[in-house]
Amino acid sequence: MSSVTPTSPAAKLLRFADLGHYEWLSVPAWVFDPVRFSAPWANAAGLAFWRADSLEELRRRDFSDVSPAMLSRLQNNVAVHCEGRTTRETWTLYPRNQPVTSTLQARGIELPDGQQGILFVGEPLAASYDAGVLRGIEAMQHTTVRVMLHSLDDGAALMRNQAAAAAFGPAENAAAGGSNQNSLFALFAQRGLGRRIAALAKRGQTYSGEAELSTLSGPRWHALDARPVRDPVTGLTVVQVNARDISDLKAYQSALETARDAAEAASLAKSAFLANMSHEIRTPMNGVLGLTELVLDTELDPRQRNFLELAHGSAKSLMGIINDLLDISKIEAQRLTLDSSPFLLSQLLESTLAPRRVEAQTKGLQLDWQIAQNTPDALLGDAMRVGQILTNLVGNAIKFTHHGDVSVRASCVPFDGSNTELRLAVRDTGIGMTPDELARAYEPFVQADASTTRRYGGTGLGLSIVHRLAQMMNGHIRATSATGQGSLFEVTLRMGLQTPAGDD
Repeated sequence: MSSVTPTSPAAKLLRFADLGHYEWLSVPAWVFDPVRFSAPWANAAGLAFWRADSLEELRRRDFSDVSPAMLSRLQNNVAVHCEGRTTRETWTLYPRNQPVTSTLQARGIELPDGQQGILFVGEPLAASYDAGVLRGIEAMQHTTVRVMLHSLDDGAALMRNQAAAAAFGPAENAAAGGSNQNSLFALFAQRGLGRRIAALAKRGQTYSGEAELSTLSGPRWHALDARPVRDPVTGLTVVQVNARDISDLKAYQSALETARDAAEAASLAKSAFLANMSHEIRTPMNGVLGLTELVLDTELDPRQRNFLELAHGSAKSLMGIINDLLDISKIEAQRLTLDSSPFLLSQLLESTLAPRRVEAQTKGLQLDWQIAQNTPDALLGDAMRVGQILTNLVGNAIKFTHHGDVSVRASCVPFDGSNTELRLAVRDTGIGMTPDELARAYEPFVQADASTTRRYGGTGLGLSIVHRLAQMMNGHIRATSATGQGSLFEVTLRMGLQTPAGDD
């Protein structure tokens, strides 16, 4: 019997290595070698169609007993497929000598040895349609995701599901050359994005992102997934675009961003106002404090002195609150600047903590501080702000400790030749914090709960100020705490080193 002599494989033939795209199909697919009259490949459904136990068993079968009429059809198919075209015909085949009539899509494929074969994909008659295929087609038609296939050469629309056709127009209205509004290149409101997606697909790459697409009702934002796929009709590489309309979500996000910007602008305006009013707010309070101190230096009867001391103490408390509010406002408004001047660490600790020792003793607490050995004493930095950090941390420790002690440890870790990291650790034996309270400790105006505010007072700004000052000094704050077991706050601050006199 004569055999089919195929022409040289054309450039548009499917590659044998690309058969993985057909393995997942639930309809039969197999490759036929018209020279050797064998079937070198089949998917699972194809094996079932031919009633083969395995691919190896199918490969061993001899199909050379084809009729002259079928041989002629095979020759005609090879010639058509060599031109890169496909065929769709009804065939009656005989797996295990049982006749089965099916509509087969066929196209040319280059076999591993360079010869031309035929890829058959079964299209069962309506009575035997696979349930999974039917459900997949139904899902494709009813999904709200807009699914499209476009040519890479001219951008023409090849397929659109129902959602895509309703949004962009049916695929059959796309003119040849991709020049009308339905083409891939005209689909995107962003000029050039369609051609960029086509270029990526030609290189086997995907595109994911957001873009405005030109719909029949005007531009709409879509979340996109575009990737190269093989057209089952022509076998050519095309681009599949999955588009999900997110215009309502984008509008909602835009409204949220506008509200956020307005809130941030209002907060910044508030902070800027307080920062600008710093002098005007502090001046009268300093006057109250100064005048009460002057009056306390005069001769007063016990009743008058008691009243003035209460007024002076209240004014000092109010001044502390005002200072915290103004400091946090300056930091938020980016109006706070740091100084860099020489200071002695030992003197700073003494001047800052000695007054606090009296406060601790009135509560029956012990306050001590220590500087680690080999810690440089002569530093460069903003001594006032370092003192403020210590004051806030030690003040909190004393406030929330009812018995035991509060300790402060200072040390330095070399950073480079001219800078060091100053480490301040404040430990107490106070009420401690839960993990949730610790997580919110650095938020402004936050204390553990309402009962804490009522019992201990304060603005809840101390730790927030410490946290932000540490960041401004290229450092950070870290805390460990447990309810009823006290707390440990550790702060690192970048400080300069004073150059000894006489050094260059």
